[in-house]
Amino acid sequence: MKTQKIEFNILSNNPLVRKTLKTICASAMLAAALVSCEMADDVDVVDIDVPLEISGEELVESILDRREDAQQTFVIDASSWEVIIGDQGTNVVFGANSLEFENGDPVTGDVDVTLIEIYNKADMVLSKLPTNGMNENGDVETILSAGEFHINATQNGEQLKLNAPYQIFAPNDTFDPEMTIFTPIDDCIEIDCDVVWEEEEDGELFQGEGMGIDGTPATGYTAFTDNFGWTNLDRWGSYTGPKTIVYADVPEGYNADNSAVYISYDGETGLALLDIYVEDDQLFSEHYGQMPIGKEVHFIFISVQNGSYVYAIQAAIIGDDHIEVITTTQTATEAELFALIDALP
Repeated sequence: MKTQKIEFNILSNNPLVRKTLKTICASAMLAAALVSCEMADDVDVVDIDVPLEISGEELVESILDRREDAQQTFVIDASSWEVIIGDQGTNVVFGANSLEFENGDPVTGDVDVTLIEIYNKADMVLSKLPTNGMNENGDVETILSAGEFHINATQNGEQLKLNAPYQIFAPNDTFDPEMTIFTPIDDCIEIDCDVVWEEEEDGELFQGEGMGIDGTPATGYTAFTDNFGWTNLDRWGSYTGPKTIVYADVPEGYNADNSAVYISYDGETGLALLDIYVEDDQLFSEHYGQMPIGKEVHFIFISVQNGSYVYAIQAAIIGDDHIEVITTTQTATEAELFALIDALP
């Protein structure tokens, strides 16, 4: 643990005073994190290592708030063929009578459908939804996303399930045939999951058409899924060169409890979360050394303290056994940080 050193000047020839002052200074240290207790003349110096305590509560709250604020709610008729269109153009299509209760009874009447749609790296960072994918070997590497979604349906607060797949349409000007469907490695309907993605064995994407937010036809990806919760349209990276493990050394007092470090792949929709914290070395890292050497990236460090984002954004080219040292941070509002990340290549 990173620490700061505090000096306590203790009167050397009075055991009672020494004990009392130690108690007073220790209490003040816990309350204020920096105290100097001084007595003139005959003194000894006692050095105590004090952990730097930086709260992680605001960061956790900001992530959940971001996800909750992104939720859009629609009302559909369970007995009809229904289409909902999100603010960013996502279409979700339900067939008639495709919903049922957990006990298998058919659903009739109005149903509440919620949608979160995420298409850019700024939203991924602020919502803590990176594109970390687990491959068939169990290794975690960065995948490239064409859209992340959370979709759910309830009636009067009761969770519903599907008896037929629903359709997701994600608008996109291009079509990559390597794209497919990814879902969390752990079943998760709630919005507050920490997600690592895995490829669906039978997942398949098609080039299709949907309805744009302005009412005109749009082209993009079409997928069918029979799961509520999180879904990601992705493909594996095609990096054939050597790969390496990557570390990030962050400013004093920060760790995995109060901050996060991401790597944004320049020119691609890949966003890696360094989700390992090496306590002994006080470094952020990733699992399996899957970062491509020579890749141009930006490291993004974030925390939230006293109502503001604390951040650093640094350009880098990944080298062998790369260690990125982050020494300088700045503060920004959520909107300012979103703009900065959104402007990255």
